[in-house]
Amino acid sequence: MAAEAQGTTDSERVLARLARKAFLSLWSYANVYSDEGQRGGKGDGKELTDLLVVFGNDVLLFSDKHCAFQSAERIGVAWQRWYKRAIEKSAKQLAGAENFLRRFPNRVFVDKACQTRLPVALPGPSEARYFLVAVTRGGHEAAARYFGGGSSGSVMLNSMLEGQEHYQHPFEVGFPLKGRRFVHVLDEVTVDALLDELDTVPDLVDYLACKERYFSTNGVLMHVAGEEELLARYMCTLDNGRHALPEVPPGTDSVTILEGDWRFYQLSPQRAAKRDADQGSYMWDALIEYQASFVRAGTAIGLPETPPATIDHERILRALAAESRLARRELAMNFRFALSKSEPGKKFARVTLSGDNMSRAYVFLTAPKPPDVTYQAYREMRTATLFAYCHGVKTRFPHVTEAVGIASEPFSEKVASHDFLYVDLTGPMSPEESAIWKGAMEELDVLQTPATDVLYFGKKAHEFPMPFQFGGPKFYDFESGSPMNRAARRRMAQEARKEDKKRKKQKR
Repeated sequence: MAAEAQGTTDSERVLARLARKAFLSLWSYANVYSDEGQRGGKGDGKELTDLLVVFGNDVLLFSDKHCAFQSAERIGVAWQRWYKRAIEKSAKQLAGAENFLRRFPNRVFVDKACQTRLPVALPGPSEARYFLVAVTRGGHEAAARYFGGGSSGSVMLNSMLEGQEHYQHPFEVGFPLKGRRFVHVLDEVTVDALLDELDTVPDLVDYLACKERYFSTNGVLMHVAGEEELLARYMCTLDNGRHALPEVPPGTDSVTILEGDWRFYQLSPQRAAKRDADQGSYMWDALIEYQASFVRAGTAIGLPETPPATIDHERILRALAAESRLARRELAMNFRFALSKSEPGKKFARVTLSGDNMSRAYVFLTAPKPPDVTYQAYREMRTATLFAYCHGVKTRFPHVTEAVGIASEPFSEKVASHDFLYVDLTGPMSPEESAIWKGAMEELDVLQTPATDVLYFGKKAHEFPMPFQFGGPKFYDFESGSPMNRAARRRMAQEARKEDKKRKKQKR
């Protein structure tokens, strides 16, 4: 089907694969089109962007360009040409796509003929939060040679540059668009690092938003030796348990983040322990993708006696996918625990709160099928019990505003199915509703005594299982004798070579 498009070029296909892993298939679409240019519904549409991710109110637009760097030319000429084709053009296309999507959210299609509309709804202009990402390929090796000294070759970040000012600063990027509209510029190395390290929508969006705020600090020059170095600082800085970038001290004129942090973080035993602990969390991703396959195919079914048109399958799965990698680690562990419990004739439920959103409750319900009932009758009883749990959470814990329920047979059963339920619990429950659900809870033996079900309260787990001594931020005013970034080191080396040539000529 058209929604399964994987990109039209090699680099676009690579980006699409990365996106499907990080953002999952229900929310990421390669090569989307508008109906601009069509007449009477005939002809091809106009490509809007190489990759579109729509997740609730967050919209991510990706442009992917592979442009050869003309290394035979002088660096100033080659850089300006490459910048115009790879970065400047991408930035303008992304801005144009954002403008169109804000104005015409219903004119987006996943096929060139504009026959299949985008399966997920774009948010309204007032609620939408757009992130523009330009993936530029082809200049990385030239940058590594230009900087020398074992440089990673990633593009440097310089908040002072805007528009055509970039032409005179090889391999440095600030704000390609006028008005300082932020565009995240990545290359073939940093896009892999970013989507591998932050491989959920909430994790990536939190980073992009934090980066944009950081670089918009008024009056402070930001000079960073590459996207990966900024990412390392972000991962190694925690503020009340959440990742952040180092706080800028009052009175600081400039901030420089040098090379070396990413390599230190990448090779650290703490990161290795984190990635090992994260392995169990991918069960959560697999669960979402499994159900998403039915949603995309149009074969997802609803609960008994529920009209199909009233079920928002995407909203249910979006609640699951709204969890960070760390939260998924804990949720998957609790779901596995529920699946492991099997006692003939007895159900088991684990109720937990999301580590990221303590107002969201999860109910993991498992129940073996009794041998003397039909599967349909068993399924109906299971879903009725799941309903009672998800509403019963509100009667016991009034602060909860939403509940997500997943019901299944335990691991011990030969056949298994899954029921997914999302319940909006915002606002107080009326006395009549409370009485109805309390009656259902008593009848189905839901949340009655500790002997019949287990209550588990969510907590914020440690992302790095091994203690990590996070170093303080490195702040430098650009004064004589202060540490230099790689561009400054390169200029200094050039001056040194010139002086050396002069001395050799004088000796002759």
